[in-house]
Amino acid sequence: MSDLLSLLEQWHQEDEYQKIIDSLETLSNTQPLDYTLTGQLARAYNNLADPSEEVGIKRLKKAEALLRSVEAEGENDPLWHYRLGYSLFYQNREEDALLSFSRALELDPGDKDTEFFIQECKKYIEAKACTAAEMYEQEDWDAVEAHMARYFGHCDHVFHELVSPDIHVDIYIMEPTPERNYYVLSTFGMGAHRMNVPETLADRKLERAEILVTLPPDWRVEDSDERWYWPIRWLKILARLPIQEDSWLGWGHTIANPNDAPFADNTRLCGILLVQPGAFDQEAACCPLPDGDEVNFYQMIPLTMEEMQFKLHHTAEELLEHFPNQILEVVDIARPSVCTDQKKLAIPLEDLKELYQGDGPQGCIATDRIVVDGCRVGWCYRREPDPEDKDWDSGWRFTAGDESDGYLDDPDHSAVYALNTICNYDPEIIPLLDSEPGTAWSRGEDGVFRPELYLDSED
Repeated sequence: MSDLLSLLEQWHQEDEYQKIIDSLETLSNTQPLDYTLTGQLARAYNNLADPSEEVGIKRLKKAEALLRSVEAEGENDPLWHYRLGYSLFYQNREEDALLSFSRALELDPGDKDTEFFIQECKKYIEAKACTAAEMYEQEDWDAVEAHMARYFGHCDHVFHELVSPDIHVDIYIMEPTPERNYYVLSTFGMGAHRMNVPETLADRKLERAEILVTLPPDWRVEDSDERWYWPIRWLKILARLPIQEDSWLGWGHTIANPNDAPFADNTRLCGILLVQPGAFDQEAACCPLPDGDEVNFYQMIPLTMEEMQFKLHHTAEELLEHFPNQILEVVDIARPSVCTDQKKLAIPLEDLKELYQGDGPQGCIATDRIVVDGCRVGWCYRREPDPEDKDWDSGWRFTAGDESDGYLDDPDHSAVYALNTICNYDPEIIPLLDSEPGTAWSRGEDGVFRPELYLDSED
């Protein structure tokens, strides 16, 4: 028994909670768990649970059930009360949790962790008493729900929000059908808040909105790994962005992931464009409410960094002209950028390796002599980005060094790329990338980079 407890404690220290669960659940198939092992199993379920996910709530409830099964033995055990309070707290049941933590502190005065959770419980209880989340009126609720069922499909599952400090936003999930072979995920509740739309657009009824995304039929919508979870995360982010920024979201708006980083390690997609739902009837874009108001539905189209920069320098309409219909219908995490696949790149996008992960913005500009002709970098410099470009622009500019002034003046001969992309063409630039703005480097005939007088040809 002592050996088993030592092993369980080792796994606990290593955050290997699933190993604890697997071991004890297997053991429970052959013999009842005693009080100590039941507590260990409950602790593991508590620690493994992510309360923002439905599977996490199930784990917390499992922990609660295990603890309550040995309630008589735990009556005077502060650890039993603490573990039960932990489970209840993350189930959003702060009043019940406060009772458990208070009893734990009574049995073990001065425990800092217990004191912390008591204060957290009191804070959340007070906040709930003072804050009422914005929600649809019942008639509006029914109208929006009926609209979604009519145009996007029957809701098969809902990711319910646990804590709603401002608006209550659930995620409705419409599973693939033979007629519509993809998932539809949509916010539900964002439209209860009236966004701060510019006065010039006040007559267009754009104050209310919900956002949806369409995902392939093999998408693992209940998997909490970021490779699968990021679309749900972004639906939640976008739902609250108008409140946090006291602004609005509408057709053609783009929102970048911080530092233009990809949403996950299996995709280059790193930004969002909002458009009308492309794969549905035109009427799906607008839900009339009983009082004459409207809720607008926008589809979330994930973009690559090159597409994001194209839109910033052009318009959403011009960007959408490059998109085939299938990209507007269902998310494809492996698709090439529509703003670079018109050129035959020397290294296909799918062959790029991850060679560089720097801090800060990852965008740069390079000429076709490098990315199309496959030349090494011959001259590069780092300028101070313009204020409006600081979110994406690292300031780096790369040329082969043999381009004429006329070549460089033609915008079609250059494009925006990720720094990692240019590192694939010439890994020898990697040591230079930490150079400060105002730095320039040229490659000598011996192939070695040397510092040069800074010359910003864009000024």
